[in-house]
Amino acid sequence: MGSAFAALGTAGANARVRGLYARRLTEKQWDDLIRSDDYEGALTALAATSYGRVLGPLLGDSNLTLRRVERELWAASANNCWHARGMLMGGARDLFRVWWQHWELENLKTVFRGVHYGLDHEAVRDLLIPLGRRQTLPWDALLHETTVSGLIERTEGTHYINPLRNATPAYLRDGTLFALEVALDVRYYRDVAQAIKRLTGADRKVALQLLGTYIDMLNILWAYRYRIFYGLSPEEIVNYTLWHTWHTGTDLIRDIALGASPREVVERVWGSWRVDVSPLAGMPEGQMVPVLEMILERYWRGLARKAMSGYPFGLGPLLGFVILDELECRDVVRALEGKAIGWPPERIREVLVRAEE
Repeated sequence: MGSAFAALGTAGANARVRGLYARRLTEKQWDDLIRSDDYEGALTALAATSYGRVLGPLLGDSNLTLRRVERELWAASANNCWHARGMLMGGARDLFRVWWQHWELENLKTVFRGVHYGLDHEAVRDLLIPLGRRQTLPWDALLHETTVSGLIERTEGTHYINPLRNATPAYLRDGTLFALEVALDVRYYRDVAQAIKRLTGADRKVALQLLGTYIDMLNILWAYRYRIFYGLSPEEIVNYTLWHTWHTGTDLIRDIALGASPREVVERVWGSWRVDVSPLAGMPEGQMVPVLEMILERYWRGLARKAMSGYPFGLGPLLGFVILDELECRDVVRALEGKAIGWPPERIREVLVRAEE
């Protein structure tokens, strides 16, 4: 009987989520946004859509910056994820809580960067995504720290403290935040993996397919970036990635570190019939990584769209919604940034994850 009531509750949640998803930008609205004359015109076009609830209160501000617009857009996406969480119970609810915390993770990394570069606490606060009272870290204390070492100790009592302490010698040696940020990322995505493992049955399968795929993507992209842009050794690359995800492990990461091509890696992980990497043919390595990232993001978006149309009594439509919502927000931000620097419509379309539908 309990399972039947849970299924009914999930079906009701999915119905509400589909209603939210129906508010996504139409092809005409995207066209209006991308073809607007300039950044101000893009904001006006966006305010005439469902994003008007976010932008409307801001447009009268003479000091409105792109940074503030982006923060408010990200906050709206984080809020949608949190509300989707509230429609669930048990392990699925916990998974959404952990997934929502990637917004907190971004804020935490922002605080570390602000302190490292000597910004005052009000300047750092202005860079944070507004997440309201849902946050789980001691933000007031963190924002008033003046040293990175002090910041690390302020995470005492959280699951970040040990990874940060372990990465401190590398920070002190190199004078960069690289090791600390990697430690934060690896700790967080291990939490996501553990939350997936606590699920069972169809919920676990769809969570693996969606969030597990994303962690696979990250692990592969991290490895390529570390080799191509940072010049790390194979041992360092293995150390700075996740040792085991759904479809990746130390053997695959080591092969990437030793020069394995994206075509070979994609074939091993997903199959070339699922992910087409032909656009990378003949491309210099330095240009390859962002294109590979876009290819994988578009594949991930396709999985989320498929989940949205799946079994209405399961977790798939809700997870699909929060992924698609965040990806649309990311595309909106990219479009606004393109407008702000004067890119033509064709150039903006190239950097969007979405495809015309």
